[in-house]
Amino acid sequence: MAANSPAQAADKTDELLQLHQMQLTQAQKIRLLYGKAWFQIQVDDIDLAMQTLAQCKHMSQTVDSDTILFSYYSISASAFSNLAMYQRALENFLESYRIARLMDTEQYVRQTENNIGHIYLKMGRYIQAQEYFQRFYDDAKARELPSQMATGLNNLGEAWYGQQMYQEALRAHQQSLAIREQHQFTYHSSWSHHNLGRTYLALGDIQQAQRHLTLAIQIRQQSNPSESIGPMLDLARIKIDQSDWQSAEPLLTEALSLAQSSQRFQERADAYQLLMRYHQAQENWPAALSASNQYAQSKFDLLNRQAQIGVAFYAAQLDLAAKDNDIARLTQQNAIASAKTESARQQMLTLIVAVTLVGVITLLFIARIRAKNQQLSQALQHLKSTQRKLADAEKMSAMTTLVSGMAHQLNTPLGLVITSVSTLKDRLSQTREKLHNKQLSGNQLSRFLEEADEILALTNRNTERAADMIARFKLISTSLESSEMKHFDVVGFLNDRLQLLKRTLNKDVDIVIQGEPVEIYSYPDVLFKAISQLLENSCEHGFSQQQAAQVSIRVVKSGKNLTLVYQDNGSGISKDKQKHIFNPFYTSQLGKGNLGLGLNILYNAVVHILGGEVYLEPTDSGACFVIVLPLKINNHSINSD
Repeated sequence: MAANSPAQAADKTDELLQLHQMQLTQAQKIRLLYGKAWFQIQVDDIDLAMQTLAQCKHMSQTVDSDTILFSYYSISASAFSNLAMYQRALENFLESYRIARLMDTEQYVRQTENNIGHIYLKMGRYIQAQEYFQRFYDDAKARELPSQMATGLNNLGEAWYGQQMYQEALRAHQQSLAIREQHQFTYHSSWSHHNLGRTYLALGDIQQAQRHLTLAIQIRQQSNPSESIGPMLDLARIKIDQSDWQSAEPLLTEALSLAQSSQRFQERADAYQLLMRYHQAQENWPAALSASNQYAQSKFDLLNRQAQIGVAFYAAQLDLAAKDNDIARLTQQNAIASAKTESARQQMLTLIVAVTLVGVITLLFIARIRAKNQQLSQALQHLKSTQRKLADAEKMSAMTTLVSGMAHQLNTPLGLVITSVSTLKDRLSQTREKLHNKQLSGNQLSRFLEEADEILALTNRNTERAADMIARFKLISTSLESSEMKHFDVVGFLNDRLQLLKRTLNKDVDIVIQGEPVEIYSYPDVLFKAISQLLENSCEHGFSQQQAAQVSIRVVKSGKNLTLVYQDNGSGISKDKQKHIFNPFYTSQLGKGNLGLGLNILYNAVVHILGGEVYLEPTDSGACFVIVLPLKINNHSINSD
């Protein structure tokens, strides 16, 4: 029933809980509620799912079981994933992974690795996702579990599809579909049909693509219509490319209706974006503009929904705790009232006093509940205000750090310049006075000139040092004044430039660039600056005690992104320093002439100019940086302030 109709499965779970309330243990009730939450997620009822999960978390406090806690984090992560809150989903899956490893249960470990791989897939990190999926599939195959084998093959196919390895993706999805049809996993077979449609479309087989997408739509509409939005949009894209406007329009209309009724904001945004393309192809510019506005509104609604769910998740847990406290107090008051009622049988006066006391206590209790609700509302408003203040404080702190760091670095050379000029002024005044009084000897004049030369040389050195610092400070800026966007092959460009850069390094470094030619439209000079900063950082810090210095740069095309993996064989970066490496003026060699700007310049170049992301990847030896860039940069979205 769960595979074919999650909504019916959720209703059936409620029936079981009501029928067997007295026979079930606390752990059994929690497990049934976890199943109910999962079915609610499947039908996109995320609000109720969050309330059910909060109830499970509260009930689990009386049950000593790692599996209960493991299920809580796993299902919560799935709910966040459905709302495209991938970072929060990844945090919950990592917590469930920690618990699974403590339990030392291979099945839970593999399942969680598969979940983590799924989040990496959503984040576009296909190579990491493939590694997790492969382990999951190998384990399922060894234990002969058909459902898990089909899931593993489906996920592997999506990872290969993301890497544009379409033949491998096709074989995986065909095998997954065969297993699901053999074991009558009807609902889940729709995912295989959907992915086969996408893969055949990538391979240019339009007829097969339409057939599988149509099957996916038919299966999902029978059990969970909202899940048919994805294949509907993919089929509509094919119809638009074929200029089949009559077939494309009803698909778009139904997809928008389903997305609106089921509150699937991401799919609604995708549908409006495709509708805008549909009107543009027909040169219906007013309708295209309207669809564009709806697309922007849908994106805003998605962000707002994510914020609401985050608050609702924690509010539900807080509300359950408050209700338990109220019930405990009410139970205590009822016990007092019962005792006084028993005593009232002996004396009527005691009865009157007891009734009056109960009434007063009840009024106070109601007033306290109202006051508590008001306090919770004020606390929520205070929380929002605090979040805004923290964001402003963080910006001010970053600016203060930057300004104080610059001032500290410039203070020494400029101070020496001021002292030298002041000294030279005094010497000049003394010499002029002696010359005026005709007391200046040749030796004194010669000594004055020698001192003046030394002072001017000192002034010149420190002036140049200050100018060099200012030039390096300017590299922190994300200015595009001297940058030009163009099409270029990344592998060929790096091969040409890095051969020249090697001659300027203070170390003999063996640089190897791996990967097929990949052309992007971006800022080549900015990319070269970013790679140069990594090489300089390796030479200054990683290769300080390394004889055979080696650096490898691997270039991989992943969908609409380009991934550069920079790996050296140096001494690496300790864990306590990793969270500070992109901060300006942070260096382990501050007293040795290093300003601590290299990796901050790298971060600004990649994030603010190239529109990508950069992060430090954990590795057993050396340092490994991963740079993810768009194949075509969106110049309007880059902050060049």
